[in-house]
Amino acid sequence: MGSRSEEFFSLVPKGSAHEVEGERVVMLPGISLEIFATRKIRLRRWNLRRLLDPFWRLYLPIQGKAVIECEGRETPLEPGFVYLIPPRTPISSHNPEPFTKWYVHFVLGRSDLLSVPGVYPQPLDKVAESLLESLEAGSRPSFRWESATLLSHALGKLPASAWTERKLDPRVVLAMQFLEANLSRRLGAKDAARAANLSVRSLNHLFRKQLRVSPMAVLLSYRLDRACQLLRHTDQSIEQVAENCGFPNRSYFSRMLKQHRGVSPAAYRRGHPY
Repeated sequence: MGSRSEEFFSLVPKGSAHEVEGERVVMLPGISLEIFATRKIRLRRWNLRRLLDPFWRLYLPIQGKAVIECEGRETPLEPGFVYLIPPRTPISSHNPEPFTKWYVHFVLGRSDLLSVPGVYPQPLDKVAESLLESLEAGSRPSFRWESATLLSHALGKLPASAWTERKLDPRVVLAMQFLEANLSRRLGAKDAARAANLSVRSLNHLFRKQLRVSPMAVLLSYRLDRACQLLRHTDQSIEQVAENCGFPNRSYFSRMLKQHRGVSPAAYRRGHPY
């Protein structure tokens, strides 16, 4: 099969000392991966009650028994399998005996919006087994690339049903990128519309048509997601988390988290429901 070449857009400014000319042969979309934690834990009790977190989870059971329940369906967590759980999947769990597992918390940026909630098991193949052995060895103090490689390998094996076929309008994507990159700033719909080169009315129409919510609702969701990540994986104070995520004060942040996620910042931080 032949490939179609076309002129590509270069960010090198005309008139500079640099020269970049050519044709674009293949162009793949960008991918972001942020890993918050990779840990091995031994659990005596693991009782979640419809936990709803804004990040992905990878579970890799090592020993013992546990069960996850999602939307009325139970999934046993068994050694020899890898389990991926997309963001905002409501899960409950219990373990009838002590349970040991590796887990990873991570996000995929805009791709998270295209994931379908659920629990996705897959057999532990030889590639994953090799990465697990390297993690278990734990001989290097530097960043463990095995974690990122394991995630990439497991995500590549997800079934098509784990992703929606929704295609977002490029202008919606531009606005979302702008909102996500400026969480700590005071923003309004005019700022998002300007970033997408649209009127406020047109942007609102596109967002409600494609995402069923307004741009400001998306911004609030981004802020709450980021706040939950900071509460869970940093030692920032609740006041610092509120400021870094664009909330005017702790009181307003607490009210929004309680209203939209059903939990206070302090209670969310105390939960530690791995």
